[in-house]
Amino acid sequence: MDAGVVLADEYWAYFHATQQLFNIDRGDVDEVEHWDDFSPEGLAAEVQCLLSFADRAEALARAQPGDAAGATLAAIAFSARSTAVGRPWERDRTLVSAPVGLAAVLPTLVPRYVLVTRRHGEGYLAKLAAFPGFVEGWVAGLRDGAAAGRVPTARGVQGTIERLQAMLATDVADDALASQDPPEEAIGAEAAVWRGRVQDLISNAVRPAIARLCQFLRDEVVPVSRSDAEPGLCQLPAGEEAYASLLHAATSTKLTADEIHHLGLEQLARLDDEYRSVVGPLLGCDDPAVARARLRDDLSLRYTTAAELVRDAEVVLARAQAASPAWFGRLPVAPCRAVAADAGGLAYYCPPSPDGNRGGIFYFNVSDPSAWGRYQVEVTTFHEGVPGHHLQLALAQELNLHPVHSELPVPSYEEGWGLYAERLADERGLYGSAMARLGMLASDSLRACRLVVDTGLHARGWSRERAIEFLFDNAAMNHRLVEDEIDRYICWPGQATSYMVGRLTLDRLRADAQARLGSRFDLRDFHDVVLGRGMMALDQLALRVNDWILNTLNDG
Repeated sequence: MDAGVVLADEYWAYFHATQQLFNIDRGDVDEVEHWDDFSPEGLAAEVQCLLSFADRAEALARAQPGDAAGATLAAIAFSARSTAVGRPWERDRTLVSAPVGLAAVLPTLVPRYVLVTRRHGEGYLAKLAAFPGFVEGWVAGLRDGAAAGRVPTARGVQGTIERLQAMLATDVADDALASQDPPEEAIGAEAAVWRGRVQDLISNAVRPAIARLCQFLRDEVVPVSRSDAEPGLCQLPAGEEAYASLLHAATSTKLTADEIHHLGLEQLARLDDEYRSVVGPLLGCDDPAVARARLRDDLSLRYTTAAELVRDAEVVLARAQAASPAWFGRLPVAPCRAVAADAGGLAYYCPPSPDGNRGGIFYFNVSDPSAWGRYQVEVTTFHEGVPGHHLQLALAQELNLHPVHSELPVPSYEEGWGLYAERLADERGLYGSAMARLGMLASDSLRACRLVVDTGLHARGWSRERAIEFLFDNAAMNHRLVEDEIDRYICWPGQATSYMVGRLTLDRLRADAQARLGSRFDLRDFHDVVLGRGMMALDQLALRVNDWILNTLNDG
């Protein structure tokens, strides 16, 4: 067997066995009983092993230049190095901070498994029983991270404490973890017994561990945490170097923080021109700031009931699904559903489970319908569902690719496609109104702002307040949502830059293909090329598109 394939198999097996939060997101029932090992020893061993995989992949690529397995080796090297860079920060900063930390993962993703067999049911019980051990390892790891200077902000930690305490305050029967459906093989009295065991474990294992975690965060993490005045990585030991590595992991490019910052400012200026062309007839004013304020402040543009929001999301998703065959040569078999959620981010997508028992799901948070502008539903559905993440990720699972291509995340490819899909829907006439198109521009404004504020916080030393002011002035979001966004960027450095960098790269690749191919350019073929090898770093995607262009020219 080819050495690259052997290494790919070995890497995927290792990644699958160690990245349990990733498996939770996938709904992977084969790994249901496990948690990540965030102990000092566990994380150190993991980082060392990941770097070894990257070194081996790069050595093989140098020994076999031009080999057909080059894309696979590049995927291994990028994934392994990016994961090694990000894991310490994920453990010590992201997961301990609201709004995207463990307090969001526990109620939103953990109880959404599709359990089929009794073994799966026992695995879920084992997961709950193992939670105290996970917490103890994490606590020890957080102490290790603090000693190395990897500390979160006090605000982020306080938010996590509050969310965890809210979980503790609910009745056990109403605990989100108790909402997990029993395995399909367990029916009647057996299912009732299983539910009782779940509640017992929540009472006797999970909740005491959560209380222990809250006490530790309050007593040991908050006192050493950063203030709102100095929340960025550049304020921490070796933070500037770490941020540069995290930017590469997020964008899969060599763009520096300064280049990304200026790219965001340039994109905002272009968007202002687009605002003027859309909002004049619609609002009677061509001032982009006035348009954004109208979207932000006009209560008549807000939803008032969850039922109406659910209905509209389902209608938009159905419309997009019906139109997609005209844009793509190949579509996924797995269905995509729009599902209302009561926790988590405003909207997010979960791909089909590996066993096929769960299709793709576009989740949208209806806990506060007024947080949604009516102009947001279409653009969000196109991004998260169809033609966005569902076509991208569900198709990757169905193409019989190696998991290093179909499963391993590459943020700039993944989120770049989601943002590209928003514009594709506009190009193909899928938005139902001028107001919905204005929502698309508002979405673009947010993603362009992210380039500015993420780099502002983590490379230029911006305060939380300065970042909030910039985002509020340049995006159509109220103060509460702006604050949530900024807190996300603070605790998850670099990730937010992946969207616009990826989108602009896709735009550039498509424009180059159209210029070189002329009348031979086919949009369906371009999309099939972009989606046809699963997730890949942007430099590898550029090589793939170039090969397609050359082959098309030669065939002509």
